Amino acid sequence: MSGGKPTPAQYAQAFASWQTEAPVPAAAESRLTLELASLRALAGVRRQVRAFLSAALATDDSRAGTPEADAAEEAIDQAILVIDELASNALRHGSPPSSLHLCDEPDRWLVIVTDSAPSRPPTPALERPAGQGGYGLYVIADLTGTHGVHYEPDRKMVWACINKPHPAPGRP
Repeated sequence: MSGGKPTPAQYAQAFASWQTEAPVPAAAESRLTLELASLRALAGVRRQVRAFLSAALATDDSRAGTPEADAAEEAIDQAILVIDELASNALRHGSPPSSLHLCDEPDRWLVIVTDSAPSRPPTPALERPAGQGGYGLYVIADLTGTHGVHYEPDRKMVWACINKPHPAPGRP
């Protein structure tokens, strides 16, 4: 859906992607785990996530302004948007306790947000007037490589895989 107004078919595809259960992909060892206590606390979560993602891409000021640094910063910003949408949905529409798990893998970040409301599936907005919100799940579908939801008897796990930027040829 990137690059303009989504078509009805793109909306339908994104909507359908949240309606089918999908197992959580196998996760790497490198992980950040945070409790999601409240919407007010999300600013602190974003700061911790940014530090984790920046370390994963080894971003530093020495490469500021280079295409690689710009790509890394854009990837981090998009990842934070996805993570913020998932976390705020768990807090608004799920039940506590809620948590965020972020795994650093060679080519992607795996984000898993859990809450204790398996009876409340992620439900993208349909035919809601612009400006009334409810389109975060479409944003997540647009910005991630894959995404899904997995249900267990006592919890729901909403997950997304965010592709990392590739370094320029000849760069580590």
